[in-house]
Amino acid sequence: MNIATTKNGDQAIWYGDAVEILLATNSHSYYQIAVNPAGALIDLDRGASRNNWFNWTSKAEVATRIENDHWTVEIRIPVIQDENDPLHQVIGHKPTQSLPWHINVCRQRIRSKGSEHSAFVPTSKLSFHAPMKFGHFYSGQSHEFPADETVSDYIIMIRKADALARRKQDKEAAMIYESLAVDKDATDFQKSAALRQAARCARSLRQFDRAEELALEIPITSIAKTVQMENLLTQRSFDNAIEKYGSEDLEQWPFTQIGTFAFLRAKAYAAKATNANEDPADRAKHQAETDFVLALRYTSDNRARSSILVNLAANREFHLKNDDEALAAYRKNFAGIERIGSADQFRSLQGAARILTRKSQFDRALAVLERAKIETLSGFWRNELLLSRGHTYSVANRKADALRSYELVLKDKSAVANHLKEAKKNLEQLGQK
Repeated sequence: MNIATTKNGDQAIWYGDAVEILLATNSHSYYQIAVNPAGALIDLDRGASRNNWFNWTSKAEVATRIENDHWTVEIRIPVIQDENDPLHQVIGHKPTQSLPWHINVCRQRIRSKGSEHSAFVPTSKLSFHAPMKFGHFYSGQSHEFPADETVSDYIIMIRKADALARRKQDKEAAMIYESLAVDKDATDFQKSAALRQAARCARSLRQFDRAEELALEIPITSIAKTVQMENLLTQRSFDNAIEKYGSEDLEQWPFTQIGTFAFLRAKAYAAKATNANEDPADRAKHQAETDFVLALRYTSDNRARSSILVNLAANREFHLKNDDEALAAYRKNFAGIERIGSADQFRSLQGAARILTRKSQFDRALAVLERAKIETLSGFWRNELLLSRGHTYSVANRKADALRSYELVLKDKSAVANHLKEAKKNLEQLGQK
């Protein structure tokens, strides 16, 4: 909600962030409570006639906290069962599985260059106000509520396409994505998102000409350019990507697209730094650093941030030769995290251990690797980390421990050829056949 009329007739105008709770109880449908970072609250009874929306008050208590890169809000909402609602609170009985409440939690981010709207339960519409899309809220075990299988919309179909894509059924997925892009009711953002996924499927099928055709059909320019960059990087056309988009002023882009594109361009620069001669490589590695940092600044998704951090750290370690800054970036991917499980986190553990080993801080390096609980792992990452541990032991002159790590790799019947080859080579260097 960007503009709302308060009870005294004034208008509250919010240009920045706001969180909305849309709440339908088993007695009333529905209420709207909106809060901005400053703690200003607007509440409406959407179940009343339009001219009475603002004649209701939730009596909600709000506490907000603003940090450097995020803000939080806590809301305490009084509930009353008396349907006469003497205090104008939320009316409702305790939600149950048979009589649940229905809820959506939504967020808006408005900036001078672009806007972002997201919801706990996506509505597939331009508005958050789609009560039939609200999620079920009740006390009890997980439960799947029946749905009308004849009903379909953008969200339902794109999830179906996503499931096909995860199963590597890219041809079938692409057909759905492309059909969504020509739906007359789809917004430009929905069309752009569908076409981006269709292009991804085309790249998976090695249909690069088709991927480029799809990119040109995308109505939102920044997303179209992002897909064109993805197409170039998939084909390892790093020089072409930099030539075409190296001078792109991302600060002028919608803020929602800056992070994704900056990360892609940073990877192109990092690849150029690896492959180019000294002078171009020197420029590329610094430009990669700039774009990785920019991508991190504009990315909130934890998985995406993890990928950016490990690439940023690698550029600092291998190209900029700055071990201290690289170590700081690697550590951000696992510091304070109880369970290590993603590939980017494992790579960060390896990178941090590698740097600490170079610094002769062997105990710290081994402690970092053990954050992954190597003995409980199986498959690729178990052997990757065993090799890393073996390297640290070897440099620390703990030959017997190094031998054990390498032998564990050789004993693994599922080990890939490269792991077996490296383990054998390292054993030979330690004087073992």
